[in-house]
Amino acid sequence: MKRLILGLGLLSMFFLMACEDDEVVDVTAPTIEMEEPEYGESFVAGGDIHFDALFEDDVELATFNLTIHDNFDGHNHGRVAVTAFDFDQSYELTGKSDDVHEDIEIPANATAGPYHLIVEAIDAAGNSTTFADGSSKEIEIWITNDEMPHVHFEDANETGVDEYEGEVGVALMFYGEVEDEVGALDHVMIMVGHLEEGAEHDDHDHGGRTLQDDDHIFEKEIEVEGETSVLLQDLLEGESIVVAQSDLDELEEGEHLYLIVQAEDEDGNISRHAIEIHFD
Repeated sequence: MKRLILGLGLLSMFFLMACEDDEVVDVTAPTIEMEEPEYGESFVAGGDIHFDALFEDDVELATFNLTIHDNFDGHNHGRVAVTAFDFDQSYELTGKSDDVHEDIEIPANATAGPYHLIVEAIDAAGNSTTFADGSSKEIEIWITNDEMPHVHFEDANETGVDEYEGEVGVALMFYGEVEDEVGALDHVMIMVGHLEEGAEHDDHDHGGRTLQDDDHIFEKEIEVEGETSVLLQDLLEGESIVVAQSDLDELEEGEHLYLIVQAEDEDGNISRHAIEIHFD
Protein backbone atom coordinates (compact mmCIF):
# COMPACT_ATOMS: atom_id res chain seq x y z
CA MET A 1 0.00 0.00 0.00
CA LYS A 2 2.84 2.36 0.84
CA ARG A 3 4.48 1.57 -2.49
CA LEU A 4 1.21 2.36 -4.28
CA ILE A 5 0.88 5.71 -2.51
CA LEU A 6 4.52 6.52 -3.24
CA GLY A 7 4.06 5.62 -6.87
CA LEU A 8 0.98 7.80 -7.21
CA GLY A 9 2.85 10.68 -5.53
CA LEU A 10 5.77 10.40 -7.92
CA LEU A 11 3.38 10.23 -10.89
CA SER A 12 1.60 13.38 -9.71
CA MET A 13 4.91 15.18 -9.26
CA PHE A 14 6.07 14.23 -12.77
CA PHE A 15 2.70 15.36 -14.14
CA LEU A 16 3.00 18.77 -12.45
CA MET A 17 6.58 19.19 -13.67
CA ALA A 18 5.50 18.34 -17.21
CA CYS A 19 2.74 20.95 -17.03
CA GLU A 20 5.20 23.57 -15.80
CA ASP A 21 7.54 22.73 -18.66
CA ASP A 22 4.68 23.34 -21.12
CA GLU A 23 4.09 26.88 -19.83
CA VAL A 24 5.19 29.54 -22.35
CA VAL A 25 7.56 32.18 -21.02
CA ASP A 26 6.82 35.57 -22.63
CA VAL A 27 10.08 37.13 -23.81
CA THR A 28 8.71 39.06 -26.81
CA ALA A 29 8.17 42.83 -26.66
CA PRO A 30 5.04 44.47 -28.08
CA THR A 31 4.88 45.95 -31.56
CA ILE A 32 3.70 49.45 -32.49
CA GLU A 33 2.16 50.39 -35.82
CA MET A 34 1.67 54.16 -35.82
CA GLU A 35 -0.79 55.61 -38.34
CA GLU A 36 -0.94 59.22 -37.13
CA PRO A 37 0.73 61.60 -36.93
CA GLU A 38 2.93 61.15 -39.99
CA TYR A 39 6.59 62.08 -40.13
CA GLY A 40 7.02 65.83 -40.73
CA GLU A 41 3.34 66.64 -40.24
CA SER A 42 2.53 70.16 -39.03
CA PHE A 43 0.06 71.17 -36.30
CA VAL A 44 -1.19 74.62 -35.32
CA ALA A 45 -0.66 75.88 -31.77
CA GLY A 46 -4.01 75.88 -30.01
CA GLY A 47 -5.18 72.85 -31.98
CA ASP A 48 -4.87 69.09 -31.44
CA ILE A 49 -2.53 66.31 -32.48
CA HIS A 50 -4.52 63.20 -33.39
CA PHE A 51 -2.62 60.08 -32.29
CA ASP A 52 -3.59 56.75 -33.87
CA ALA A 53 -1.57 53.58 -33.26
CA LEU A 54 -2.09 49.82 -33.12
CA PHE A 55 -0.33 47.98 -30.27
CA GLU A 56 0.03 44.20 -30.40
CA ASP A 57 1.63 41.51 -28.23
CA ASP A 58 1.82 37.73 -28.41
CA VAL A 59 0.43 37.29 -24.87
CA GLU A 60 -0.84 40.43 -23.10
CA LEU A 61 -0.28 44.18 -23.43
CA ALA A 62 0.18 46.43 -20.40
CA THR A 63 0.96 50.14 -21.00
CA PHE A 64 2.43 52.61 -23.45
CA ASN A 65 4.08 56.00 -22.97
CA LEU A 66 3.73 58.97 -25.30
CA THR A 67 6.27 61.81 -25.10
CA ILE A 68 6.53 65.04 -27.07
CA HIS A 69 9.41 67.47 -26.59
CA ASP A 70 11.07 70.21 -28.62
CA ASN A 71 14.03 69.70 -30.93
CA PHE A 72 15.11 73.35 -31.07
CA ASP A 73 18.64 74.28 -32.05
CA GLY A 74 19.10 76.86 -29.29
CA HIS A 75 20.26 79.68 -31.55
CA ASN A 76 18.45 82.31 -29.49
CA HIS A 77 21.40 82.10 -27.06
CA GLY A 78 19.13 82.37 -24.04
CA ARG A 79 17.79 85.82 -24.90
CA VAL A 80 14.21 84.62 -24.46
CA ALA A 81 12.52 81.80 -22.59
CA VAL A 82 10.69 79.85 -25.30
CA THR A 83 7.35 78.29 -24.41
CA ALA A 84 8.11 74.82 -25.69
CA PHE A 85 5.33 72.25 -25.81
CA ASP A 86 6.11 69.29 -23.53
CA PHE A 87 3.90 66.23 -23.13
CA ASP A 88 4.57 63.00 -21.21
CA GLN A 89 1.79 60.57 -20.35
CA SER A 90 1.31 56.82 -19.87
CA TYR A 91 -1.81 54.90 -20.93
CA GLU A 92 -3.15 51.43 -20.11
CA LEU A 93 -3.48 48.80 -22.83
CA THR A 94 -5.68 45.68 -22.81
CA GLY A 95 -5.60 42.32 -24.54
CA LYS A 96 -3.25 41.18 -27.26
CA SER A 97 -4.26 43.98 -29.62
CA ASP A 98 -5.34 47.52 -28.80
CA ASP A 99 -6.09 50.26 -31.36
CA VAL A 100 -5.55 53.60 -29.60
CA HIS A 101 -6.94 56.99 -30.61
CA GLU A 102 -6.03 60.07 -28.57
CA ASP A 103 -6.32 63.82 -29.21
CA ILE A 104 -3.49 65.79 -27.62
CA GLU A 105 -4.13 69.49 -27.05
CA ILE A 106 -1.36 71.90 -28.04
CA PRO A 107 -1.13 75.06 -25.90
CA ALA A 108 -2.08 78.21 -27.81
CA ASN A 109 1.21 79.85 -26.79
CA ALA A 110 3.43 76.95 -27.90
CA THR A 111 6.63 78.02 -29.65
CA ALA A 112 6.76 77.08 -33.33
CA GLY A 113 9.39 74.61 -34.44
CA PRO A 114 10.37 70.93 -34.69
CA TYR A 115 9.32 68.49 -32.00
CA HIS A 116 10.06 64.82 -31.36
CA LEU A 117 7.12 62.48 -30.75
CA ILE A 118 8.16 59.24 -29.02
CA VAL A 119 6.08 56.09 -28.37
CA GLU A 120 7.19 53.16 -26.17
CA ALA A 121 5.23 50.13 -24.94
CA ILE A 122 5.48 47.40 -22.28
CA ASP A 123 3.65 44.06 -22.08
CA ALA A 124 2.29 42.30 -18.97
CA ALA A 125 5.52 40.31 -18.61
CA GLY A 126 7.60 43.48 -18.50
CA ASN A 127 9.04 43.22 -22.02
CA SER A 128 9.64 46.71 -23.39
CA THR A 129 10.05 48.09 -26.89
CA THR A 130 13.48 49.60 -27.67
CA PHE A 131 15.02 52.05 -30.09
CA ALA A 132 17.86 49.62 -30.82
CA ASP A 133 15.59 47.26 -32.76
CA GLY A 134 13.17 49.94 -34.00
CA SER A 135 10.21 48.67 -31.96
CA SER A 136 9.96 52.01 -30.13
CA LYS A 137 8.87 54.82 -32.44
CA GLU A 138 10.23 58.35 -32.78
CA ILE A 139 9.20 60.86 -35.45
CA GLU A 140 9.59 64.58 -36.02
CA ILE A 141 6.54 66.81 -36.17
CA TRP A 142 6.26 70.59 -36.43
CA ILE A 143 4.23 73.11 -34.45
CA THR A 144 3.27 76.31 -36.25
CA ASN A 145 1.85 79.60 -34.93
CA ASP A 146 0.90 83.06 -36.17
CA GLU A 147 4.12 84.64 -34.89
CA MET A 148 6.69 82.48 -36.71
CA PRO A 149 8.67 83.77 -39.71
CA HIS A 150 7.28 83.24 -43.20
CA VAL A 151 8.96 82.69 -46.56
CA HIS A 152 7.56 83.85 -49.89
CA PHE A 153 9.16 82.12 -52.89
CA GLU A 154 9.22 84.36 -55.97
CA ASP A 155 10.78 84.73 -59.41
CA ALA A 156 12.86 87.65 -60.65
CA ASN A 157 9.66 89.66 -61.21
CA GLU A 158 8.50 89.21 -57.57
CA THR A 159 5.76 86.83 -58.69
CA GLY A 160 4.94 83.84 -56.52
CA VAL A 161 6.13 80.46 -57.82
CA ASP A 162 5.37 76.81 -56.99
CA GLU A 163 8.78 75.50 -58.07
CA TYR A 164 12.14 76.71 -59.32
CA GLU A 165 13.57 75.72 -62.69
CA GLY A 166 17.15 74.47 -62.69
CA GLU A 167 19.72 73.47 -65.28
CA VAL A 168 22.44 70.92 -64.64
CA GLY A 169 25.87 72.53 -64.33
CA VAL A 170 24.45 76.08 -64.22
CA ALA A 171 24.27 78.18 -61.04
CA LEU A 172 20.77 78.23 -59.56
CA MET A 173 18.99 81.53 -59.00
CA PHE A 174 16.55 81.88 -56.10
CA TYR A 175 14.28 84.83 -55.32
CA GLY A 176 11.93 85.52 -52.47
CA GLU A 177 11.49 87.10 -49.07
CA VAL A 178 11.88 85.93 -45.49
CA GLU A 179 9.87 88.07 -43.09
CA ASP A 180 8.64 88.26 -39.53
CA GLU A 181 5.36 90.15 -39.37
CA VAL A 182 5.26 90.25 -35.55
CA GLY A 183 8.82 90.68 -34.28
CA ALA A 184 12.31 90.41 -35.71
CA LEU A 185 14.36 87.65 -37.31
CA ASP A 186 17.44 86.10 -35.73
CA HIS A 187 18.99 83.83 -38.35
CA VAL A 188 18.16 82.00 -41.58
CA MET A 189 19.40 78.61 -42.75
CA ILE A 190 19.33 77.88 -46.51
CA MET A 191 19.82 74.34 -47.82
CA VAL A 192 19.58 72.48 -51.13
CA GLY A 193 19.13 68.72 -51.04
CA HIS A 194 16.53 65.95 -51.09
CA LEU A 195 13.86 65.46 -48.47
CA GLU A 196 14.14 62.72 -45.88
CA GLU A 197 12.40 59.45 -46.63
CA GLY A 198 8.92 59.25 -45.13
CA ALA A 199 8.05 62.91 -45.67
CA GLU A 200 5.30 64.01 -48.01
CA HIS A 201 6.54 65.34 -51.32
CA ASP A 202 4.20 68.20 -52.16
CA ASP A 203 5.56 70.77 -54.58
CA HIS A 204 5.12 73.72 -52.25
CA ASP A 205 5.06 73.14 -48.54
CA HIS A 206 5.17 75.15 -45.34
CA GLY A 207 5.45 72.13 -43.11
CA GLY A 208 8.19 70.21 -41.41
CA ARG A 209 9.96 68.09 -43.99
CA THR A 210 13.65 67.71 -43.35
CA LEU A 211 16.79 67.12 -45.37
CA GLN A 212 19.20 64.28 -44.79
CA ASP A 213 22.24 65.85 -43.09
CA ASP A 214 24.67 63.99 -45.34
CA ASP A 215 22.84 64.90 -48.53
CA HIS A 216 23.07 68.67 -48.55
CA ILE A 217 24.40 69.94 -51.85
CA PHE A 218 24.47 73.40 -50.32
CA GLU A 219 24.03 74.75 -46.79
CA LYS A 220 24.46 78.24 -45.41
CA GLU A 221 23.47 79.88 -42.12
CA ILE A 222 23.15 83.66 -42.04
CA GLU A 223 22.75 85.86 -38.97
CA VAL A 224 20.07 88.53 -39.57
CA GLU A 225 19.46 89.63 -36.00
CA GLY A 226 16.99 92.51 -35.70
CA GLU A 227 15.83 92.42 -39.34
CA THR A 228 12.12 92.14 -40.03
CA SER A 229 12.52 91.20 -43.70
CA VAL A 230 15.37 89.91 -45.88
CA LEU A 231 15.55 88.84 -49.53
CA LEU A 232 16.73 85.37 -50.54
CA GLN A 233 18.80 86.82 -53.37
CA ASP A 234 20.60 89.08 -50.91
CA LEU A 235 21.28 86.23 -48.49
CA LEU A 236 22.76 84.19 -51.34
CA GLU A 237 24.75 87.02 -52.89
CA GLY A 238 28.16 85.79 -53.96
CA GLU A 239 27.17 82.11 -53.69
CA SER A 240 27.26 79.74 -56.66
CA ILE A 241 24.93 76.78 -56.15
CA VAL A 242 25.53 74.29 -58.96
CA VAL A 243 23.87 70.88 -59.27
CA ALA A 244 25.82 68.25 -61.20
CA GLN A 245 24.30 65.30 -63.02
CA SER A 246 25.95 63.03 -60.44
CA ASP A 247 23.85 64.75 -57.75
CA LEU A 248 20.66 63.91 -59.63
CA ASP A 249 21.82 60.34 -60.30
CA GLU A 250 22.07 59.74 -56.53
CA LEU A 251 18.37 60.44 -56.03
CA GLU A 252 16.06 57.48 -55.54
CA GLU A 253 13.09 57.01 -57.86
CA GLY A 254 10.47 59.65 -57.08
CA GLU A 255 12.87 61.87 -55.12
CA HIS A 256 13.47 65.52 -56.01
CA LEU A 257 15.82 68.28 -55.00
CA TYR A 258 14.40 71.06 -52.85
CA LEU A 259 15.32 74.49 -51.66
CA ILE A 260 14.74 74.54 -47.90
CA VAL A 261 14.61 77.82 -45.99
CA GLN A 262 14.53 77.56 -42.21
CA ALA A 263 14.09 80.80 -40.28
CA GLU A 264 14.18 81.54 -36.56
CA ASP A 265 12.97 84.75 -34.94
CA GLU A 266 14.20 86.46 -31.78
CA ASP A 267 11.34 84.86 -29.81
CA GLY A 268 12.61 81.38 -30.64
CA ASN A 269 9.93 80.48 -33.20
CA ILE A 270 11.31 78.31 -36.01
CA SER A 271 9.66 77.72 -39.37
CA ARG A 272 10.76 75.64 -42.34
CA HIS A 273 9.59 76.11 -45.91
CA ALA A 274 10.35 73.90 -48.90
CA ILE A 275 9.99 74.30 -52.66
CA GLU A 276 10.93 71.80 -55.39
CA ILE A 277 13.71 72.52 -57.87
CA HIS A 278 12.71 71.07 -61.25
CA PHE A 279 15.32 69.93 -63.77
CA ASP A 280 14.41 69.16 -67.40
